[in-house]
Amino acid sequence: MAGLDSVHANLKNIYEGAQTLAATAISLDEAFEAEATRLKRQEAVRRLKSLRTTILEDLKRTRDLESTARYAQTKADAVISLTSSAIKLFTGALTDNPQTRNFVNGVFSANHHDKPIFGTVMVCVGAKGLPGDVRVISVSELARKSNRLESDVTIELREKGDLILSEEAFYSLMDKLTELVQEGCLVLPVSKEQVAELTTPSPSEWRAVQISG
Repeated sequence: MAGLDSVHANLKNIYEGAQTLAATAISLDEAFEAEATRLKRQEAVRRLKSLRTTILEDLKRTRDLESTARYAQTKADAVISLTSSAIKLFTGALTDNPQTRNFVNGVFSANHHDKPIFGTVMVCVGAKGLPGDVRVISVSELARKSNRLESDVTIELREKGDLILSEEAFYSLMDKLTELVQEGCLVLPVSKEQVAELTTPSPSEWRAVQISG
């Protein structure tokens, strides 16, 4: 009888030990999963901060290029203005013909050519979304090169599937994305459509946007 009691006691101890080990294993699994989730969120936040820094540098570089282009254009305009003034005076001194004078004045009129536009720099989110398909563009440069209005350039980019954001809108978006990642409501990558959703709701609706990768 005493032997059976000893066996039962040992079995009970083994059973309780197994339960303890099982509980410990479950606890470790939960801890590992929580740590993996934390590290994943941390890495996502790091990627967002890195993207923000890259875009900030690209914006500054592009604005500097626009300033340089504007300065060069201003110098060119000054040379053209002096040249046209000299030609008008020279023509006026050589001839009294009104038609000739009118023709020369028309050719060298200050309003004869449209003035190029400088300084409109935007952030473009492409079809692959964020963070992999984001770039800085100079709408002004594209308009100058194609001899079009900036609004026409922006419309064309949107029709091609790009999402165009101002610098302020981009930084606001990055703040929201970072906060949502930290809260566990968002994982990367974020599609262009999801970015559009995040940039259009009112502030009270931001928390309702649940995104999964």
